Amino acid sequence: MKKIATTFALLFALTCAFGCGDDSNNCKSACDKLSSCGLKSSGLSCDTSCNQGGCANCVNDKSCDDVSNNACANACPGVSFTKK
Repeated sequence: MKKIATTFALLFALTCAFGCGDDSNNCKSACDKLSSCGLKSSGLSCDTSCNQGGCANCVNDKSCDDVSNNACANACPGVSFTKK
């Protein structure tokens, strides 16, 4: 029984090591990326606890050129991205 508990603890630790730090749905990370791309947004919250995870995920997953060319329009309704 102790061996099973140890195995589960190890699996949990490994899962967290590779997955718990994922912040692709984090709006703050999306805003940081936009800034590094020389872009600004209107309508996207830069709060880490925003409720726009789908939009943030799109911004974080796309290239700067894709974002500036409206690749996230469907994921980010009401949000516009423009050059600074």
